Amino acid sequence: MENRLLEDKLSERYVNLPVVSPDADLTEVVKTLLDSDEDMVIVNKGEHAWGYIDCKSVIRLLFENDGSTKIKAGDIATLIKDEDKMEISGDIESVIERINKKGTLPLFAGSDTKLNGKISLKKLTSEFATAQMEERKKRVYVEDMMYNIMDVLPFGIALVSTEGKVIAANSFAKKMMSESSIGIEEIKAIVKDNRSKVCASKGGLYCRISATTLNKENLILVTFIDVSHEYIMVEKLRSVQDEVEKAFTIMLPDQRISARLESIVEYIDEYVEGAPGMIKIVGIIKNGCYRHVVNMLKLIAEAFKQGLMNLPGMDKNTLVQATILHDIGKVQPDLKIGDIVNPKDVFERGYFHAFRGASLGKSLYNISDDEYYLIKYHHHSENELPGDFPAYLLPMYRFFRLIDGLSAGITRRGSKVTMKINNTRIYVKEESSFPSFNQEIEMDVYTGYFNATPITHG
Repeated sequence: MENRLLEDKLSERYVNLPVVSPDADLTEVVKTLLDSDEDMVIVNKGEHAWGYIDCKSVIRLLFENDGSTKIKAGDIATLIKDEDKMEISGDIESVIERINKKGTLPLFAGSDTKLNGKISLKKLTSEFATAQMEERKKRVYVEDMMYNIMDVLPFGIALVSTEGKVIAANSFAKKMMSESSIGIEEIKAIVKDNRSKVCASKGGLYCRISATTLNKENLILVTFIDVSHEYIMVEKLRSVQDEVEKAFTIMLPDQRISARLESIVEYIDEYVEGAPGMIKIVGIIKNGCYRHVVNMLKLIAEAFKQGLMNLPGMDKNTLVQATILHDIGKVQPDLKIGDIVNPKDVFERGYFHAFRGASLGKSLYNISDDEYYLIKYHHHSENELPGDFPAYLLPMYRFFRLIDGLSAGITRRGSKVTMKINNTRIYVKEESSFPSFNQEIEMDVYTGYFNATPITHG
């Protein structure tokens, strides 16, 4: 049944031609043509098609040759060559491609052993048109389905040309593009910088917009994700944080401390590949020292919450006061983004500002001896401490140095720090976008045990 259907399908691509023998005279050829709807006859030799005679050839002979009735079909037939034959069992596109490649007509459907008939351009054209129409219907169906799927997605999605023309977009994307100021140049900037951007609509929605170019196409795929809830929460948290920091500033013993801390910058740097010991300045935090102190205070608060301050030798007030004043003597070089420097040459050794800060704290704010020692030696390793350093201060000293380093990561690298405390043991996990600084730390504030293990992924 399947073979029969295939034969019926293929038979629609050619027309059957009448057949004469090579010995047929011109009269018989003419009669055969008149009895047929076609404009040529096949000349068979035995069971095989040998040649063909078309109407033009017959008419030409009738005008040019008085003895035309003596001419036999075999004398005037045009030889059917192998290149005049073609298989028609392929898809319609390949059949038409074969016809275009041949370039001349007629073409016959069949092979070396069997000839079915003459290729019908009319039938092929009709089949091709039908196939194209079916293909178009399928494409329209798929496009309609795609748009329906796009509209039920929980985010906006749009396909935009680099000239700014919207090729396709679901309802949410259309809403955001019409109600926000996002334009093609801004979308191109998002693609170029490989970043996302939060954009607000007139209706009060906040969306994170991401974009990427499609390979080999002059198109950009843009997505819009509703982050209104998260954005509003972040803004509220930021407002609360600002209020807390204002309260912190007011509580300082001298407003000049706040001004001093905010005036000290911190630098974001990265190692220069192929230049050992050199760093490149990639960012500047204008109020970096102030942020550093605030982040240290947050870590102290977390430690207090987990019970570290209940240990003998740990005092919250001493740690807080030392934290506030420990960097007031810090002096930073004047660097610009892009500068490549040797940190040993441009940055002052840490113990200089530690000594300076301790002296200022003692002279101006009458800090306690414990606070003085913590500030003065916070850049000394434990084996560098002087012999008169009070042993009872070692637990606070160790914790102070730990949070000083962790806060530097939070402030300068945006590190995420998780701290868990179990009696005298502190467990820390530090992760950021700077993989070489990611680590897990285990420390005992009493014994001085310390172990840092790099975190590797993949």
